[in-house]
Amino acid sequence: MKRPFSKKGIVIGFCGSFFVLILLFCLFFDAFYESTFRSMQDKVSSLAGVDSGGLREMRASGGNSVRFLDLKWRLSHVDRPVIIVDAMSEYHGYIKGIPTSFLAYHKQASYKHLLRRLILTGSINVHPELVTSEEEEVIKHGFAYKKVDIGSSFVSNDEDVDKIIAFYDSVSPDAWLHFHCSHGKGRTTLLLVMLDIMKNAPRVSIGDIVKRQHLLGSENLFNTEVWKNGTYNKAMLVQRKNFVEKFYKFICQRKAGGIQVWSKWHPLNK
Repeated sequence: MKRPFSKKGIVIGFCGSFFVLILLFCLFFDAFYESTFRSMQDKVSSLAGVDSGGLREMRASGGNSVRFLDLKWRLSHVDRPVIIVDAMSEYHGYIKGIPTSFLAYHKQASYKHLLRRLILTGSINVHPELVTSEEEEVIKHGFAYKKVDIGSSFVSNDEDVDKIIAFYDSVSPDAWLHFHCSHGKGRTTLLLVMLDIMKNAPRVSIGDIVKRQHLLGSENLFNTEVWKNGTYNKAMLVQRKNFVEKFYKFICQRKAGGIQVWSKWHPLNK
């Protein structure tokens, strides 16, 4: 009588299953893991020579498109309201709890993205009817939601900056803010630096604020060197740096009793 499974068949089956598991892990690992997450309480290799005043008291973090299971684990120590601040301008939402940016629903898809779509949705096409909004997903997971408009590769209009300042002014001291954009870099960094300035200028210099945010994992907003194959040109990087410097000056004079509204101050200080 033949054995139902030969040793060779078992080995082939095991190797095949192992290969499939490795493939799925490689394809979907970052669907559940925030690779650019950082919080203001993170330890860094060295803050020597950098003023850390007020940094650890900031209740804030940042990262890429939110992976909710990962974020809940990272913020499990937070016993206060958490507000997800969405800085993405691209089309985005969630399918089965996975960000659509992971499937390249907002841009031309690579073969990897198409394979992810096929496995997750059964189709390589975009299916907006399967997408739930980020706000819906945020509320489902017990967080609060705030959408903001901010540019990183361009200068935001004055009205959008006014709205961000008004939002920061209105946030309860007990709340925790988690900022995100698509990759957790440009826009997320800009929002964290703006918050740091509002909290800690003029006691902490603008140079130290930008540097300490960079040490925590953000972009260096004072670096205007164009990266090879980067998406920002020299003019964009210089404009971003100039905006940060002007915002610092605005907040300093605002705290000293000067003009309180960016859209009234900025036209006088271009």
